[in-house]
Amino acid sequence: MLSRSSGVSCTLSPTGILTVPGRMTMEDTGAAVAEIGLTTARPPWSSVPMGVLAGRPFEPAKRSAVHGRHRELRGNVLWAGDWRRPYDYGDPEAETMAVHEGAGLIDVSTLGKLIVRGPQGAAFLNHLYPNRFDNLKPGRIRYGVLGDDAGRITDDGTVCRLDEHSFYVTTTSSGADAVESWFAWWLAEWEMEVHLTDVSQGLAAFNLAGPRSREILSGLTDLDCSNDSFGYLDGKRAHVAGVPCLLLRIGFVGELGYELHCPGALAEHLWDVILEAGEPLGIRPFGLEPQRVLRLQKLHILVGQDTDAESNPLEAAMPWIVKLDKEEDFIGRWALEAVSERGVENQLVGFTISNGSVPTEGAAVVADGRPVGRVTSSRFSPKLRRTIGMAWVPAALAEDGASITLADDGQKPHLVFPGDRPFDQARAVGGGDLDFAATRQPYVVDGRTAEIADVVNLAGDAVDRRIDGLRLGDLDLLRPDGGVDLLPRHGIDAAIS
Repeated sequence: MLSRSSGVSCTLSPTGILTVPGRMTMEDTGAAVAEIGLTTARPPWSSVPMGVLAGRPFEPAKRSAVHGRHRELRGNVLWAGDWRRPYDYGDPEAETMAVHEGAGLIDVSTLGKLIVRGPQGAAFLNHLYPNRFDNLKPGRIRYGVLGDDAGRITDDGTVCRLDEHSFYVTTTSSGADAVESWFAWWLAEWEMEVHLTDVSQGLAAFNLAGPRSREILSGLTDLDCSNDSFGYLDGKRAHVAGVPCLLLRIGFVGELGYELHCPGALAEHLWDVILEAGEPLGIRPFGLEPQRVLRLQKLHILVGQDTDAESNPLEAAMPWIVKLDKEEDFIGRWALEAVSERGVENQLVGFTISNGSVPTEGAAVVADGRPVGRVTSSRFSPKLRRTIGMAWVPAALAEDGASITLADDGQKPHLVFPGDRPFDQARAVGGGDLDFAATRQPYVVDGRTAEIADVVNLAGDAVDRRIDGLRLGDLDLLRPDGGVDLLPRHGIDAAIS
């Protein structure tokens, strides 16, 4: 006998048909209701009025502490998961170019924010993430990818070590609640000396990005913002416009950038002051749509869009983040070891289309008349003047310069392997600051072409190379403190929104 939550008992007739006591049973057996009896009544005792079902649906929405400012700036506010967020402020192309040429400010308060504190904090994170956090120095930041028992990517974000026993962890906006629950579950299971605090709703966060961002920030704080003092992947605490902030030298858009995390009650003041101070330097607020173009130029992934329920970091262009030589066991280790031994079957790669046509996200990659992959992200870059995107393809096709065919109008984009930083030419090298890993692309320096040949050192050694008198350190390319964990080859500049 099968039971349903409504209280109706169901049986299978000799013919295999599911029946319910009452009319169907009478038809099946010929017996009267008096002989069979009535269904036992269980709560609710009475039917639900139609008026209740026909009422206005209640859909709770999350709004950041500066949501009113987005409305005042005529932001195009739409749903983004549980949040109401501005997709743009009327001109997404101009907002994109403002980040390239001057400065932009985006509200990233939607990020999940957790504090992990305790003498076993580093060990706790080592068990949760495939990379290392015990060798992360205080005041430094490291990118991390979370996975499940099968090694599949579930979330990503950054981890800043505040002091010896305290870590500030950020997550994706959509994964904030799930990550907090995931951490809490394993903390209870492992019984480690760690205290977990969710501060997502109490703190606001902004990303100030662009070549003029350092100049703007320096005018609002006593903190030394020079590259020598406040380098890439550094985390510092300071007052900005009188507001206590945790400043993270990271960003999701590739340009020089800073994340400012502050108390939500003071967020409007900080937002207003930054925009006012940056107005002479061309600052503009920018929304999710410009951010998605900018992050694609760096091949920064969006978990849940560029990954799915079967994606693992070895195939998602992030083999550098999986430390199978760690002494500690970590969640998903066995599965990732199996993938490493088997070899990757599919890979996440970048592609370009020169004619400006933008394929549909989700369009199939086809080979020999059958689907073998899919497009995950695609946008037209106003800086590059061409279409850029990411797609999953069979490993055999993941070669630089290879051509693939899309079912979307039969387009044939050219592949660019993520390890080669294909879109870094979106910003010229020549005196400006950059936040990205090095590339094999030729750059023009002082009027001459110089080849920067893969200066990302996978051993984690310091790099101090000069090209035509231009020190790479001056470009903020890397500050390797703790090894390759700091240098994700698909885009190290990754605080996920």
